[in-house]
Amino acid sequence: MTNVIHWPHSLFASQGKPTFQKRPFSRSGGMTLGGRELVTQTDLGFWRARIPNIVLRRRDLRHEEAWNAIEVALHGQVGLVIVSVSHVGSQVQKLAKQARSYVPHADETGFSDGTFYASEPALVQLEEQATLGSTVLKLRGLQSGLRLSGIHFSYLHALYNTGPIIETEGDVVRVPIFPAIRAPIPAGTLLNVTEPSCLMKLASDNEMNLDFGSSSFTRKTVNFVEAIDYWDKVSAP
Repeated sequence: MTNVIHWPHSLFASQGKPTFQKRPFSRSGGMTLGGRELVTQTDLGFWRARIPNIVLRRRDLRHEEAWNAIEVALHGQVGLVIVSVSHVGSQVQKLAKQARSYVPHADETGFSDGTFYASEPALVQLEEQATLGSTVLKLRGLQSGLRLSGIHFSYLHALYNTGPIIETEGDVVRVPIFPAIRAPIPAGTLLNVTEPSCLMKLASDNEMNLDFGSSSFTRKTVNFVEAIDYWDKVSAP
């Protein structure tokens, strides 16, 4: 995966809570004798995301420079962008953020800006291999008392959400997920629950159209849609 932009949440602060919305895809199965429509579930759902009221300050040239650079890189709906679920939406994510630590290089130095590597805590592990198209997984909680229903997690920037627990066996739970698995996940994989992320594209070519003008700041809402065409290409035989 090359030439992918990571959406800079820290630079483009939002005055509203970013939202990730499921877009299930169902098919009509015709009508019953009583006039009710029969609907069947498919595994073709996808994500939409919305970051509302991003505040861009005219006096901070980093805002205009970064915005223009990202706009060029994404080239409308063509480019790929990684958007993270930065807000805390579950007990597991809250614990993961609290347990996150930062460590230096082997020589005890950090990056050029003085920051260190983020060491993610091990909280949720895939118990059995997840094959392409799977809609039910077995997850193992690596700490006692973890609630694994209704959480977001990601692997290789494919974002998933767990449903209600179907079965429990010790620390292992069996849960449905949305959407279907985009790419195989090996058994034993530690899943990203600290800041899960989704590979996306702009929802339209004009999402980043912006005129900074003469005002001291401006607000902009940006919409994204999951890059399912990328996963289709990856999974193609």
